[in-house]
Amino acid sequence: MRYLVAMPAPLEVVSHYRLIERIGSGGMGEVWLAEDTQLPRRVVVKFLHAHLAADVRGTERLLHEARLAASVDHPNVVTILEAAVEDGRAYLVARYLEGETLEERLARGALPVAEAIALARTLADALAEVHAVGIVHRDLKPANVMLTAHGPRILDFGLSALHGSQAITAEDAIVGTPSAMSPEQYRGAAIDPRTDLWALGVILHHALAGRRPFDGERFDAVAWQVMHVEPEPPSRANPAVTPALDALVARLLAKEPGRRYRRAEDVLADLAAIESGQRPVTASGTSPARPRVAVLHFDALGPDADEVFLADGLTEDLIVDLARVAGIEVAARGEVLPYRGRELPTRTIARELGVAYVVHGSVRRAGARSRITAQLVNAADGGTLWAERYDRTLDDLFDVQAEVSRRIVEALQVTLAPEESDALRRPPTAHRDAYALYVRGQTLADQVRRASSAQAEAALREALALDPDFALAHATLAEVLARRVPLGWGPRALLAEAKRHAERALVLDPGLPRARAALGRVHHLEGDRVALLEDLRAARLLDAHEAEVANWIGRAYMSLGRFDDAIEVLERAMAQHPRSFDLLSAYIDALVAAGRREREAELLARGRELLIEHLERDPHDAHARGLLAIALAQSGEHAAGIAQIEQALAEPREDGRVFYNAACTYAYAGDHARALAALRELFAAHPDYPRGWMRRDPDLAPLHAYEEFASLIGEAAE
Repeated sequence: MRYLVAMPAPLEVVSHYRLIERIGSGGMGEVWLAEDTQLPRRVVVKFLHAHLAADVRGTERLLHEARLAASVDHPNVVTILEAAVEDGRAYLVARYLEGETLEERLARGALPVAEAIALARTLADALAEVHAVGIVHRDLKPANVMLTAHGPRILDFGLSALHGSQAITAEDAIVGTPSAMSPEQYRGAAIDPRTDLWALGVILHHALAGRRPFDGERFDAVAWQVMHVEPEPPSRANPAVTPALDALVARLLAKEPGRRYRRAEDVLADLAAIESGQRPVTASGTSPARPRVAVLHFDALGPDADEVFLADGLTEDLIVDLARVAGIEVAARGEVLPYRGRELPTRTIARELGVAYVVHGSVRRAGARSRITAQLVNAADGGTLWAERYDRTLDDLFDVQAEVSRRIVEALQVTLAPEESDALRRPPTAHRDAYALYVRGQTLADQVRRASSAQAEAALREALALDPDFALAHATLAEVLARRVPLGWGPRALLAEAKRHAERALVLDPGLPRARAALGRVHHLEGDRVALLEDLRAARLLDAHEAEVANWIGRAYMSLGRFDDAIEVLERAMAQHPRSFDLLSAYIDALVAAGRREREAELLARGRELLIEHLERDPHDAHARGLLAIALAQSGEHAAGIAQIEQALAEPREDGRVFYNAACTYAYAGDHARALAALRELFAAHPDYPRGWMRRDPDLAPLHAYEEFASLIGEAAE
């Protein structure tokens, strides 16, 4: 087939994007500003030109690569939201950004050296992540780097696949910016990630020297320089550039790809060394004092139920065991759960989780035996620190888990205390059936659905009937029961039972961090902030990176009037989780409580952006959409807020917070009748939903004058 080439008209809708106006055109096609009809934001829609759209194979390749690029969620890469063909027109949709291009900034002169290095590190980090999924930009240049309030963003990943696949002509090269093209592109040779590293060298040289390393009025003059002339080192134009930085730029701009850096990670390592005043070594560096590790879910490589059981059990036990070791910080299971089954580069997962090392592995049955593989990977350079394969039976599960835990500790060069060594050798239970029920219960609890929560409870109670001294089952049951209360899935009385199970787990195993965390959850929900902080201190979690725990700590400090402590904890956690809207919300509350409101408007706008970005990744998160609805209605955008809450209410309504968010949205919008109706629906579907905060929630203040509101809330406990 051949794609049609008719260009769109204003106000036309493509997919769910309403076109507003054409804002540009170039060698690839036309660029239109558009409005997203599902989220409150503007986007850009790029349509391919006729001669490109007519190349069916090339267009399909372009769309394939654009969809690959869309899978990358890096803060310094402009996300491709959609790539498709509609009515014969191939198009891409990307976020609309405000700011200036790096080209516009460099037209005013060189960057300060420290700023240029920081820019290069940011771009190299983004390149490393995109290269990991097999994409090469091909046309990286200052015009394709947008400087925004939230840092530089690389534009047009995936857009150059079609152009890069064609034979180069003078006309095409000019479109591709001659001074940014590598020697292999001029030769028409194969390209790989080192082509982008050449372009990074061009950008860094320009940023340091204030002028392009290769320049001229004619295409052939620039081509000759790129192919045959060594550029002057940046220090000739800028004496502040060090010899080490000159050498790094020269290596990036080596004419032969084999003499350049092999990977963006190697560039990052040397830039970090230069920044710290050390000699560049292109190495991954040394382990931090307390390394942070994520244990990803092991893959079950076959359909056998025992394989799934074994994979889940190994993952669970490794997290529990490593969390006991004082010299290691382990990402909580709730943090790693969203990555289960997702095919993402290790460095992407590590960046998002804020860890230096990642553990992953697999399980495959072979007759009566199972083959288990496990490896520990350094996220900075992708190097394997340790790997092993085990051929065992299911009866050997605990031995394998203990061996893997010990080998990981050794690879990280952490010294075990005698009690920690003993704990690693001790199986969680001697009863295999009880353990199988525990793993099933934990897996069901992870689904966060009302029915699965009840099934998880049943499995855990059955496990405890088989082994009443199974500490981990007690701790997990405590979590299952406590988590129901804020969702309206059970009465507050569940907290007392949850506390009993958490305390029993601590009697059986005083060093079990999960039991401490479960007890902390109970105290958080009870409002006992002092006890919560003590629980987390005992579990070595007061400096934890986990977003949920940091939120608890910040709000506990706020309730105790320790606003500076709350701000410090939340700032540290936000550095680790910059996309957490829950942490940002707590941070705003802490600043307001401390009387520091100068950044409130800016941070509220950032919170709205984070919610929109989250809904791009998970459009069915009804709670997040409800929070966005409240934010919109609160800012006066009532129609937009109502549109969002109606989308949230169209999702399955198991989470009572969706009705609550609807009540808040309608209250801000002035539709008090619908706000009260949402509360009626909430209590009809979730009669145990907590009512105490509703009396003080400013979002519901407009309803206080209604007798029905007072009747609905009643005299509920906090």
